[in-house]
Amino acid sequence: MTTTPVRFDFLCYRVGVKFDESYDIPLRIVRAGDHSDKEKTEDKPLWNAAMNTIMEHSGATCLRRASPASCACGLLATATEYLPPMPFLDAPKPHVVAIVDLFCRNLKCRTRTRQSMLQVMSRNRSPDGGLRGPDPGLFAELMSCRVCKKREGLRECGVCHVAGYCGQEHQEEDWPNHKAECTPWPTSTFDVRPPLDEADADSDTKVTYSAVFNVAGPGEPPRFREISREEVVRRLLMGAAGMEELEVEMK
Repeated sequence: MTTTPVRFDFLCYRVGVKFDESYDIPLRIVRAGDHSDKEKTEDKPLWNAAMNTIMEHSGATCLRRASPASCACGLLATATEYLPPMPFLDAPKPHVVAIVDLFCRNLKCRTRTRQSMLQVMSRNRSPDGGLRGPDPGLFAELMSCRVCKKREGLRECGVCHVAGYCGQEHQEEDWPNHKAECTPWPTSTFDVRPPLDEADADSDTKVTYSAVFNVAGPGEPPRFREISREEVVRRLLMGAAGMEELEVEMK
């Protein structure tokens, strides 16, 4: 099958790192905007297979590029979780955006990361109900102290988790510049809601928010579906299989 290189923009959301890699994907997918509805339906398995392979391959790259990075629990991050990649294949320079988060391999941290990613999707809902990606300008190639550029002993801004500083002195020095762009991180309820595990798969679960997913195929205009709280719970427990099931249901 004929392939063509396409740029993938990886946004490591919590650690504020971005980078791009080029991957070969089937040329048929890139040209899907000119296909009939029947052809677009046939393109979907190609897209899913290509994205699954690329996301599996990119996990180690994300960890290496963001290193050293910690899970939200404070342990070293050793695994990745990502939102369904967003294709912009009709753009003058076709590309795909992948939003990634890093976590340790603890089961509860994995579930908490999935919950956080769903909140990211809800937070980035546009006024017309669609989904927009986060502003790439909020991400730095590699996080370093905004004053002295050192990376040793770095700690994040406690409000936005995007800016980094080597210590309190430089954080206070940079605050007059940073305060205009400092946007609070999405409010988390994890400190009062335990992460999901199999025991939470009942009507008493503490998840109370819904989520929005882009269910359009490659080259199609974005189509979004908001899923219920119950679906969120079930798909969190299923992991990647839950996302794939959603795509099948919408066809």
